[in-house]
Amino acid sequence: MFHKNNNVFLTVVSLTAIAVMVAGVAFAQDNVAITLHNLSVSSGGDDQGLPLQDYGEICVYCHTPHGGDISAPLWNRSFSVASYQMYTSPTIDMTFDAQPTGVSLACLSCHDGTIGLDVITNPPNTFTGTVPGTTPGTNTMPAGFALLGTDLRNDHPISVTYDNALDPMFNSKASVTSAGLRLFGDGTTDKVQCASCHNPHDNTNEPFLRISNASSALCNTCHIK
Repeated sequence: MFHKNNNVFLTVVSLTAIAVMVAGVAFAQDNVAITLHNLSVSSGGDDQGLPLQDYGEICVYCHTPHGGDISAPLWNRSFSVASYQMYTSPTIDMTFDAQPTGVSLACLSCHDGTIGLDVITNPPNTFTGTVPGTTPGTNTMPAGFALLGTDLRNDHPISVTYDNALDPMFNSKASVTSAGLRLFGDGTTDKVQCASCHNPHDNTNEPFLRISNASSALCNTCHIK
């Protein structure tokens, strides 16, 4: 006489187990600890073969709770002093900054290859070692897709003011942000930066895209083609 109740119980247990597994997958997908942006040696972030300084933490390679640079969220790295060659195009009627600005500077502090990945401003209180120096070529971004360098002419434009009123081949700012991308500014002067398309904390849509680019969906969020 307990068969029916037992079946219900087993069904509930099974559904609960599935829910836990799905939640675990979702957590894993947006957990920076299991992405290449985890540079801590103890957590496996050393998979590029670089002898990075291990600070015993994950977030500290980019962020610090005190004394961070406010140009990016409590940024724990120095910005590069390099001079960049910026993307230009006669077919885009928008304003480009002469050099990278805003949150793009934070991304480039690793991805332009001029500063060591483990060179931080404020090490953890528990760290007793020495913060590496800034010798060019020491523990910098390895060659490959992620190394942008300082010549940005062959990369998607950054630090460009998004104004579809000047260029009818672009969608409205409201439609861009409602689709899941970000523009950085005060609501009047809003710019496309590296983090407009990329979310450094979530690699669900590789490589760290804010939304899927299946069938060029991400591209078509801004561009009317």
